[in-house]
Amino acid sequence: MIKISLFVYDFDGTLVDTFEDIANSVNRTLIEMNLQSLGRETIRQNIGSGVVNLMSRSLSGSGCNNIEAAVSLFQKHYSHHLLDQTKLYPNGREIVEHFSNKNNTILSNKPVVFIKKILETMSFLSPFDSILGGDSLDEQKPNPKGLQFLMKKYNCPAEKVLMVGDNAIDVETGKRAGVMTCGVTYGLGNPNLLRDSKPNFLIDNLSDLKLLFN
Repeated sequence: MIKISLFVYDFDGTLVDTFEDIANSVNRTLIEMNLQSLGRETIRQNIGSGVVNLMSRSLSGSGCNNIEAAVSLFQKHYSHHLLDQTKLYPNGREIVEHFSNKNNTILSNKPVVFIKKILETMSFLSPFDSILGGDSLDEQKPNPKGLQFLMKKYNCPAEKVLMVGDNAIDVETGKRAGVMTCGVTYGLGNPNLLRDSKPNFLIDNLSDLKLLFN
């Protein structure tokens, strides 16, 4: 058992299954822009690097490059539909509460207002000591600035920090900050890329964290 003082969780695909609502909002945006909607797998591959990258990738090959309009429309649609089908992954609530004596935080590339709205509606906001979204600082993952900010805020050395995420970006972020990393295989990220990123640990269910850390 490894002693951890600071847990840093990714959001989409790690704690919360937001895929259907994101995908539907992407396609609502494309249809409103008179563009072809995208298949689920294409959208899944576009998720993970923030809204601007999501919509940039979603416009790729469409002949339209009005990313600013696409981002604005996506945020409009998503703000109205972000809780239609979104749900916590199994054991998400339980594992955060299990480690309630630690600092539990979120580091995501998703706009922070969406994260807080989802968690608040799910009555799952209070267990988190800090929430950083893609617009909280001037850099996003895989830049380690957000992770370093949290480490400094809680005065926590790298060897007592764990970055948990479903995407190779999360593992790269953790490695660049010099902390331990744990990949989750059930999320939105490409499982092959996740394995290739060589996290320190790879788990199939968040409850497995109890077996590895204290």
